[in-house]
Amino acid sequence: MYPPHSSAFASVRRHFDDPRTSDAVFVLVPTVADEADPVRLTAAETHEALYGPGYDPQFATAVWEEVIRTAQSDLTPDSTGKLLAIWLALPRLTGTVHRVCTRLRADRSDVEAEMVLALLEKLAYRDGASCLTGSSLLHAARARAWHLAREGLRELPSAQIERITEEHALTASGEEADAPAAESLDVRVDRPDGPDGLCAPLRFRVRPEHLRRQGIFIDTDDGSQDRSAGHSPGKRRRPGRRADTRPVRPAGRRG
Repeated sequence: MYPPHSSAFASVRRHFDDPRTSDAVFVLVPTVADEADPVRLTAAETHEALYGPGYDPQFATAVWEEVIRTAQSDLTPDSTGKLLAIWLALPRLTGTVHRVCTRLRADRSDVEAEMVLALLEKLAYRDGASCLTGSSLLHAARARAWHLAREGLRELPSAQIERITEEHALTASGEEADAPAAESLDVRVDRPDGPDGLCAPLRFRVRPEHLRRQGIFIDTDDGSQDRSAGHSPGKRRRPGRRADTRPVRPAGRRG
């Protein structure tokens, strides 16, 4: 089973799962003997040479060199050569994707997409074409994945847009721009772990009365809990946070 349809890796795998595609792609690998003809491999045979039981390190190095050369010289609209290089790199990148997502809680779709972009950038970099190898290609993809995940951990929510909008509204109505803001709550909604849903954390501001009217159960920073007036007194909520909710906190004006 492949990951969900939005997975970049799954899309590339499906492309080469089609026999009409895999059998139409050929790689000519030079042999050690100069007088011998190059070995003609289909996409499936190339994959077998790199990951099959008859793995030969010397021949695998020659295969990678030819795959990279073919990818960099491929200027066709469908970029089959580049897709082949990406497809052959996937078995050695899947483990890194799992480690990045597990340790740093990164989104799998984002990590895979970033790796694919790193591979395409490396293959498109003509100045470094002569020194590009299979190992350096894979290293670039892994490094970009870890960098993406670590940068995501350092993201901090900002209320700058809300402040600008609020100040503009106050100024337009003739009030003082530095007048104290009405009590409100900042609500932050993180995107789910799955591939679907929000593409980025969502943050918005609401008044507490609105939350109470909607019957939303919230936790505050001081540990007290606010419950909707419409909640039945006969039912007791389990202490702590409800699933699918994020902590909300009173938001004063920031200087």
